[in-house]
Amino acid sequence: MRATRRLSVRIGSLGGAVALAAAGLVGSVGLAGLVASSSVAGADTPNFTATCTGLPVLGTTSFSATVTGSIATVTPGGSFGVSNLAFQTSLSAGSLGHLAGLTFAGSFNAGLTATGATPSSENATFTIPSTPISNPPPSSLSLTIPGTAGQFTANSGASSVSVSTSAAPSSFTVVINGALIGTFPCTQPAEQIATAKVQEPAGTVTSVLPNSGPLAGGTPVTVHGTFLSGPTAVTFGGTPATSFTGLTANSVRAVAPPGAAGTVPVQVTTSGGPSTTSPFTYTNGPIVTGVSPGTSTPAGGTRVTITGQQLTGATAVDFGSTPATNVAVNSATSITATAPGGSGVVDVTVTSPKGVSITSALDRFNYREGYVLPYGNGGVLTFGNTPNVGSAGTLPLNKPIVGMSVTPDGGGYWLVASDGGVFTYGDAGFYGSTGSMVLNKPIVGIAPTPDGQGYWLVASDGGVFSFGDAFFYGSTGSMVLNKPIVGMASTVDGGGYWLVASDGGVFSFGDAQFHGSTGSLVLRQPAVGMVATPDGGGYWLATADGGVFTFGDAQFYGSLSGIRLNQPVVGIASTPDGAGYWLSAGDGGLFTFGDAPNYGSAAGVPTVQPVVGISAVG
Repeated sequence: MRATRRLSVRIGSLGGAVALAAAGLVGSVGLAGLVASSSVAGADTPNFTATCTGLPVLGTTSFSATVTGSIATVTPGGSFGVSNLAFQTSLSAGSLGHLAGLTFAGSFNAGLTATGATPSSENATFTIPSTPISNPPPSSLSLTIPGTAGQFTANSGASSVSVSTSAAPSSFTVVINGALIGTFPCTQPAEQIATAKVQEPAGTVTSVLPNSGPLAGGTPVTVHGTFLSGPTAVTFGGTPATSFTGLTANSVRAVAPPGAAGTVPVQVTTSGGPSTTSPFTYTNGPIVTGVSPGTSTPAGGTRVTITGQQLTGATAVDFGSTPATNVAVNSATSITATAPGGSGVVDVTVTSPKGVSITSALDRFNYREGYVLPYGNGGVLTFGNTPNVGSAGTLPLNKPIVGMSVTPDGGGYWLVASDGGVFTYGDAGFYGSTGSMVLNKPIVGIAPTPDGQGYWLVASDGGVFSFGDAFFYGSTGSMVLNKPIVGMASTVDGGGYWLVASDGGVFSFGDAQFHGSTGSLVLRQPAVGMVATPDGGGYWLATADGGVFTFGDAQFYGSLSGIRLNQPVVGIASTPDGAGYWLSAGDGGLFTFGDAPNYGSAAGVPTVQPVVGISAVG
């Protein structure tokens, strides 16, 4: 929409007339990119006078002005700015008499400030075109002065934005007959120009997991996408979901209603309107919702458990196109099988007389068993079958890398710096960071959601920041801790997480169960990290001297206690089946326990920064 406003401004000097009265230029800026809360495109700034010092005194005048501008929608995280900005005015005969026979031009530069948006300030420039004044002068002269200003970005979570003139000093440049007369300082008050609501756009649905279910309905699913906050409806082929609840700005939990055999579109409605859709299939055939462990070496031979629905009567299990061996149907919801040899990432499918399971991200199995060691400078070394898909080793980092996590399929990884900057590689998606925030304490770790479509960052004070489909379940950010937080781990279903402090104190949130801690023990060296067992029924804690403490169903397979280390231990990672673990040291040394194979280490590799952790596939 377009807005037209008229106002009358009085100025004290026509140094101000050549300047077209700074009051007018600043006081009635038209803003593009805003959505007003009513049919009026925001309120004009109240009339005010800008004072410029050092300009030639050319007389006193008053004039009327008209401002036009384009108004566009602002969305969370969307950009808006001053477009089609124009200031129109008429000079009276009295003013023109002082400029008879001259050609004048110039520019006025002033600041704009924003709330609910970044950056907090931008410059606006109004350029007066070269304008000859006849002698004798005309009785009046209409001028259109174009203006430009930088862009603003609406903050995520902001319900409204506003833009005002800045009280910071401005300036006016005067050119007469092509000669620069000078640039003169000006002042003006800070006045709001316009305010507008930030409107959520219609959402985008990118996936539904699981993406299939029985005809009777009742399947809990997570709908993934963007701009899904505040859902008012979720439908499966037009039929309302049995129930639904918003999880994050990017995810919604829903229960599928009953449906006929076939594929239907799943859609989420929010204040922005109906979303795009993603398919969900109603089937009488087998449904696969999980494979554990989900990782193997290329040789295969790993015994896996396949979970799902309607698995009774299964006649075959395939890893990609290769049949599994030793298949045993345990129940309608469980099958065990031995993985064949393979490479990369494959879908595990189950075949029965009623059909073949629909593939999804939940049935994936990878042959990328291995581990990754990150360095403080962003360098990355991979071992085993895990691919190296890049690093931040050559980037100028604002802060050092403090942690990393491998994606569920081993095809990528995230690095996180102490300022919360997140760097993504391979199939790791970027869902946000705290890199532009002022943190109370530095970030110390990262943990991904089970589907790899989100992650949590944790700070040393226990503050937790969630991104993507990661849900916030709580933090210790407001607590007085005995010792700082040093790491975190998520539960198997992503419904909770644990935080661990350097004294071994463990804090559980969401569906994470507390299995014990070393908070009441006197440790020889501080705890440096934790890792959960594959079923989430326990966890291991590691200390800087290589001590390992087990809780819940985590088994003890050995430690480095009593062994003299060149550098302290910095991290611990579990094998895919939970029957072993690796410890990594700051010099890249690698220590294996239980069934953890030794794929190599970084000990002896020259580096300017130490290894800061370890992350394993599976």
